[in-house]
Amino acid sequence: MAKYNIGGYIFNDENSAKKAAKELKAVEYILGQMKTADEQEVLKIYKKIISQRLFSTQIGMGFLNQLRQNLVATGVFDEDQIPPIYSVDEPPKAESKPEKKEASEPQVQKETAAETAPAKEKPVKEKKARKLTKLRKEKADKKNTAISEDDAGVIKKLRLVNSFLIVCVFTLLLCVLGMFYVSTTINSPTILNYKEAITDEYSSWKQQLDERERELNEREAELDARESGVSGIEGN
Repeated sequence: MAKYNIGGYIFNDENSAKKAAKELKAVEYILGQMKTADEQEVLKIYKKIISQRLFSTQIGMGFLNQLRQNLVATGVFDEDQIPPIYSVDEPPKAESKPEKKEASEPQVQKETAAETAPAKEKPVKEKKARKLTKLRKEKADKKNTAISEDDAGVIKKLRLVNSFLIVCVFTLLLCVLGMFYVSTTINSPTILNYKEAITDEYSSWKQQLDERERELNEREAELDARESGVSGIEGN
């Protein structure tokens, strides 16, 4: 027998699986509507689901149970103000017929909690809801303020470090440019080209000495030739 997995629940027949899939889509839609809703609006939605008996599978009933627990945990409502979850096996009560009829009509507005609550409890509920909302807003504002102050301190430190690094980079750049300038304008030998300069100077000296030695040899040869000529004349 084929089994169907819908939202983590296993269903053995196709009809139950289709029904569970529809309820899963309904749950997703309701969760989307409750993202910005406060406790009063969530209670209205819960009561509407209970009155219309919208869910009958494990997915829908599990969602209803979790929703009721969340409402109780807020502390805004007394537990007797939150209707209990209906049983799927029990037939609908006779007094719920008008609610079924209302469910068949287009839903223009949701039923408010104030309409179902006693008139004496209405101011107390609204006062508690406003107080709870105010406390939550104050906590959020304090948290945001603390985070903003920390961020401002971190940004200030980063700016100081950035300024210091910029000064260091410019200083190093000036030093490098100065070294290049000195190396291109000074002609005297440095540690790197000292050996080459000395070698060139030695070669120049050697060439001069060779030229002078050649000149001296030429003069000596001329003198020898002259002496030989004079000796020949005197012999004749």
